[in-house]
Amino acid sequence: MNNRYLKPLMAILTVLTFFTNAMAQDSQTMMLMKGMPQSASMNPALHKDSSTLVIGLPVFSGMYFDLNSGFALNDLIHKGTGLLSDSLVMDIENFHNKLKSTNNIVQNFSMPLFYLGIRKKSSFFSFGITENQMMRFSFDKSLITFIKDGNAPYVGKNFDLGNLDMDAFHYREFALGYSNEVIKNKLTLGIKAKMLYGKFGYQTQWMNQQVETASDGSSVLLKSRMNINMSGPVTPEFNPDGSFNGMNSDNFDAVDYLLQKGNRGMAFDLGAVYKLTPRITFFGSITDMGKISFQKDLNNLDYTFSYKWEGVDFSNSVNEAQQDYVDPADLMENETNKIEESFKPKRSDFSSESFSMTVPMKMYLGGSYDLTNNVNFGLVDRLYKNGDFTQNGLTLSANTLIGNFLSLSGSYSAIGQAYDNLGLGMAIRAGFFQFYMVTDNILAVAPSRAQYVNARFGVNLLFGRKKLESGL
Repeated sequence: MNNRYLKPLMAILTVLTFFTNAMAQDSQTMMLMKGMPQSASMNPALHKDSSTLVIGLPVFSGMYFDLNSGFALNDLIHKGTGLLSDSLVMDIENFHNKLKSTNNIVQNFSMPLFYLGIRKKSSFFSFGITENQMMRFSFDKSLITFIKDGNAPYVGKNFDLGNLDMDAFHYREFALGYSNEVIKNKLTLGIKAKMLYGKFGYQTQWMNQQVETASDGSSVLLKSRMNINMSGPVTPEFNPDGSFNGMNSDNFDAVDYLLQKGNRGMAFDLGAVYKLTPRITFFGSITDMGKISFQKDLNNLDYTFSYKWEGVDFSNSVNEAQQDYVDPADLMENETNKIEESFKPKRSDFSSESFSMTVPMKMYLGGSYDLTNNVNFGLVDRLYKNGDFTQNGLTLSANTLIGNFLSLSGSYSAIGQAYDNLGLGMAIRAGFFQFYMVTDNILAVAPSRAQYVNARFGVNLLFGRKKLESGL
């Protein structure tokens, strides 16, 4: 197999993999925004609004999404130089240089269905229902090394492409929170208990990829050992000979899916706020300590897959004017069909065993200094843990409340390997109606250059606001 055929095909597969997993953390900028009830989602003891009654409307009270990776799309595809200055080029070398030994793409989405908060003297009670979805995809740098170098350096040898892992789940959260000022004007403690109901779960226990190139370079043997757990409204189908024929979702019922409660879990949030002086405040919290046990609609696959790949000839796919021109998409589809035909697990490779998935945990530490009653500066350090993936984010913010109706925040964040995150938050209140928008990276308006993209927006109904010492 000629090496020049390997690079184009593997590069295309890499791009497809990136886009498949990059499409569809809470905002650190929002944590210290004045007049914002949502600060309690990151610390159940931290309340940046003094309203007696807070109501969150379904969907509109705080939809949130984020996408986070150690690289940007622009690292792989960007404008060329010289004769290629008016074209997009694929820069595998640059992309390879940006990678770590293991690389992650993490995506989160949450949508509130209901929220109610009630303040009574020094106590605050809350109840909320939220839909949550998370996806994490990881791959080893060795995969891109093989794409970059081709198979020529490994003729007659085995090459480990590393692991391809993906975890994803969708669950509903019922949260009951309570906080109390245990030492007046000094210490507030908070706790939130969450009942979790998993709707869908996909867990990769392992998926190791290896390639073995024939001594004459004529073919490549692709080998993959995988162990995958899934809980969802699908069932495997098999041919008469017992070989796998695909997943059947014909019996999917949206109502049953949304209402089912067979996969249960628990999680907890703990938080504390300590006022050292009238102007200096420290706070810390741990959120989403828990897991979900998937017991319903189970499918597990333990399978070793191999495929002998003899390359793809793109020589007739360059000039469309050629009489024997072949569309590259047709070549790719043909190759994909061959791989699908080779992927034939047996009925014995499937089982129905329960499994557990840990909810991504967050830890927050920080403090703030009140320059005046309506202006403060804050520092928040956030540790995010999702399986084997951990990431630290540090945010410095300036926050102000103008006339008790306009809350503004500006921030700078260093999140993982991304050091160019400028955040902005704004909340406008008219009577009991409050609208807000927050992002940790306004520079993500150019998403091809961004490693970290997030946004949160919504509507709150606030009643009985009281003027506190902090000017909230």
